Formats: sequence, C-alpha cells, structure tokens
Amino acid sequence: MGKGILLDDDNDLMVLNGSLVIGDSEMQETALIIQMSQGELKHDPILGPDLIQLKKSNVSKFDIEKRLRIHLARDGKDYGAIKESLKTNLR
Repeated sequence: MGKGILLDDDNDLMVLNGSLVIGDSEMQETALIIQMSQGELKHDPILGPDLIQLKKSNVSKFDIEKRLRIHLARDGKDYGAIKESLKTNLR
C-alpha cells in the first residue's frame, strides 16, 4: 500500500483545514490508470489501457483483463491483489 495525496469524488485534491489529506492512495491511483488513454501522462505516454476504445467493440473479458494487467503492472501494481482487495471490500 502506498501513501499519497488523496482525491475527492470529483478527482480534486482533498483539503482538510487548509492541508492536503494524506492516506492510502493505491485504489485511487488504480482508478486513475484505468480511466487513462495512452498519451495522457507526459512521463509515461504508453501508460493507459484506452478502455474507451473497447466500449463498442466485441472484446472478451479476457482481453480487457489482459490490457488492465499490462497497464497496472507498468505502474508496479498487482492486478490480482487489487481484484482481491475489491472483492473483500464489497463484502
């Protein structure tokens, strides 16, 4: 788990009493990566699964998971651990 500056529901910096809020940011980082398209991040223009491209295409769940695994791994994140964490938090 990584510590970082937290974002609110609108992806704006979370500020409390004039200070930025710090906490576990791994899930927020993951969400931002999933939403990205390639070329959006200056220091890593390849990062971004471009899931919007798949919206009207006929791709399998496997293809989507593969794309997510690749892009999350590029940022040092473990797809399996994140998926398990989501399952645990939904219970």
